[in-house]
Formats: sequence, C-alpha cells, structure tokens
Amino acid sequence: MEMRQPINPLGLFYLLPLKLMLEILYRLAVKSLLTLKCVCKPLNSIISDPKFAKDHFRLSKTRHYHLLICPWDFRNEKGFVLFDSQLPSVLNNTTSTITETMLNFPLNPCGTFRVFIAASCDGIICFETRCVNDNHGNLVFWNIFTRKFKILPPLENLPYSSFDVVYSIGYDYFTDSYKVVAISFKQIDNSCETEVRVLTLGTNSWSTIPCLPSQLLMGELEVSPGKFVSGTINWVILDKKNNNSWVILSLDLEKEYYQEISQPDYGLDEPLLEFHLEVSRDCLCILAQTKTFMGVWVMKNYGNKDSWTKLFNISFATEFGHADSINQFYIFEEDDQLILNFFDQVYVYNYKNHTTKTPNIQCLLSTSFISNVYVESLISP
Repeated sequence: MEMRQPINPLGLFYLLPLKLMLEILYRLAVKSLLTLKCVCKPLNSIISDPKFAKDHFRLSKTRHYHLLICPWDFRNEKGFVLFDSQLPSVLNNTTSTITETMLNFPLNPCGTFRVFIAASCDGIICFETRCVNDNHGNLVFWNIFTRKFKILPPLENLPYSSFDVVYSIGYDYFTDSYKVVAISFKQIDNSCETEVRVLTLGTNSWSTIPCLPSQLLMGELEVSPGKFVSGTINWVILDKKNNNSWVILSLDLEKEYYQEISQPDYGLDEPLLEFHLEVSRDCLCILAQTKTFMGVWVMKNYGNKDSWTKLFNISFATEFGHADSINQFYIFEEDDQLILNFFDQVYVYNYKNHTTKTPNIQCLLSTSFISNVYVESLISP
C-alpha cells in the first residue's frame, strides 16, 4: 500500500502572494503571531521585522487591552512583582475573582528599590526604578507581551541634583520613530527652572530642545506625565500661584514647538480640585473634579476647541461613597464605561445607566497601587 506524505498545513499559505499573506497576518492577535514565529524561519523573519510590528499595530482591526497593576511594594523570591488582567474581565466580571497573571519585573538592580509606571504608548511601557536615597533611577522600557526590554541612558549634567523629572513617550510620524521626552523642573524662589530633553528610541543620547514657554515659569508648577495623541504629547500643568489655574500644554514631536490647548466650558460653580488627561480612541479626554462633582469631556477633533463633548457630569460622593482624589482614569466609549483608579481601589462606572461596580481583583486586597491600561503589540523598545 502506498504511503501518503503528510500534508504541510502551511503549504498553501506559502503559495499566497506576500501582500495577501501580510493582510492575513495583520488580522491576527499578538498572541497568535508570537506562536507563528515558532513555526518556521520565514514566518519568524516576517513577524520579527520592526516594520511589520508597526504596520500590524496600525492596521489591526481588533485591539486587546490589559490592566496592569503596579503595587507600591510587592515582591517574591525573583524580585518586584506586577499583576496583569485582561480588560474585558475587569469591565464585565463582578461575581468571581478576576484571573491575574503575575509578572516579574525584568530588572532587579538592588535589594531595596521601587518601580513606578512613568508612561506608555502603543504597548511599550516606561518604568522608572529608584533605589533608596537615589533621586533619579533607571528608565526601563518593556513590552510585556514580547518580553523585550531596554534600559535607557540616564539624564546627565542636570543643572540641579534635586530636579524633579517627568517622563513621557510618543510617536513621531515624520521620522517614524518613538521619542521619550523628559521635563526636568525645580522651584527657585518665585519662578521655575526647567529643562526639556528628548531621546529617540534606538539611539543612546539625549538632546536638548526649547524649554517650556516663559509665561508658565513665573509661578509654582506641578507637571503631570504627558499623554500622546495626534503626533503630540500633552501635559497638565498646575500653576499654584496663579489662582491654581490648569493649563494643557502640547508639544509637537516633529516640529518641537509648544502650544496651549483650549479647554471646554466646564459650566461648574465650584473651583477645580483635580484635573487629569487621558486618551481614548485617539481622542484627548479630560476628567475634571470639584469637591462634589466629576465630569469627563472628549475632544473629538484634536486642537479644535468646538469639538469638546461632555460625556457626563455626576455627583462624586454619591456614586463612589467618598471624595478621594483620583489617580488615573480610562474611558471605553464602545462599552460606555469608565475605569477610575484610586490609590487603593478600582471602580468601573457605566455613564449611560449610571451604575458603579468594583471588580474583584485579588492583588488589590492588601496593598496600594498605581495602574496602567495598555494594548497588546509587537512593537519593541
């Protein structure tokens, strides 16, 4: 009896034109692509190409999001630990404990250090690690799914050793590269000294660009980590000596110039106490909080003040039982839901039917934390 040769399941796949093959691969999830890399060398070569990683992220029809929990201080025998949960389980599961994946941070430089989530963009998460008595630690860029990470060169020759530094990351469409922006600032008498530096991922040196506009440097400033949208990084800046005014400052990564982004008409009778920026579906979002109310606005067309749209305005204490400050927030308009991260709890609020639920996340039972919502991608630092 004649023995039949086993059929190669990829045989017909190899007969496809490269363009059609890529169209198929672009539609696969990151987890499936990582599995295909192990099948054969040609697929490994295609999927490992940095250009494919960027094209896959831009052209993929479906994106998978995760909630990353970074406890203030949680360790095991392998070092610092983070917790990862798939976002749909956080948004929809309230009856059972949410399944988490325990992740060991890839760097453990000394016995006593802490890890902070500094920024994230397109699946790349920027962590800052600090040892005891060290004002400025290492910057570690990590793609959790590909397990690839990179330690960035430190900022050197700062004018003052006690400078505060805020890091942000964004994508420059003109140069097709990711850039890290570091704002260093120090309060001196009645003014603020600042320095702004930029590092392009793939290089090893920081370059200095123009500092913040001078009109913002005459008071006492607080600068929050920036949010990337439409080729720009956007910061919230609080001027404590100018009636606690809030400013949204934007940096164009290609042209390296600043502009102030106009804010919506909040229509609030109380002064703002908290002010946060976030990005949802490539739109800039504002969460504004007073003593008793909280509202969320979305800028549908970046840079156009008239495109600000109010999603909702609610009584803060009534919905959440207290009026603590919010650490971070994330909007998911397709589900009409909002994730609010306090320092010791996560809430999911549905702003269409005005319901609030508390996800049962096991790692939050006994520790304070910060969090970050990130998207799966193949892009490596």
